[in-house]
Amino acid sequence: MNGLRERLAPHEEKLRFLVVGVWNVLFSMGTLWILERLIPYGPGSRLASAVSGIGAKQVVLALNWVICVTQNLFTFKLLVFRTKGHWLREYARMYVTYAGTFAVESVMVQVISATLGWSLFAARLPTLVVVTVLSYLGHKYFTFRTIGEAVANDLETPGSAS
Repeated sequence: MNGLRERLAPHEEKLRFLVVGVWNVLFSMGTLWILERLIPYGPGSRLASAVSGIGAKQVVLALNWVICVTQNLFTFKLLVFRTKGHWLREYARMYVTYAGTFAVESVMVQVISATLGWSLFAARLPTLVVVTVLSYLGHKYFTFRTIGEAVANDLETPGSAS
């Protein structure tokens, strides 16, 4: 058992990220499922009429995104990266990190939904691998990176000025 722990120790943060990520995905998918049922967005709906230039599906996805990014801040901050303080800075950085993943995911979901005729819920499933990798890298190296870690990394980088 100790041998397994020693082998897993360097990957503990990644494993926590995956476990918490499963919860975050389930939460997000559940939220999207509920939003699709509460907010009609099809042709002729009030939402479709109100946002004809944007796209009603995008409005539902964006609302889901805001709810889930907020929830993810708590789980990633407290359970994965275990940072102290800096709530507002990390929350703002989380939106920056997720802006890229949201753009990638939105395009993928729209293409899958349009070409295969799948619901937003079903079309989101195949995008999860891409979004997970992008999310981990963004959070590890930007959202939850402290100034101390950045300085320490610069000091350890070979070829950096000493």
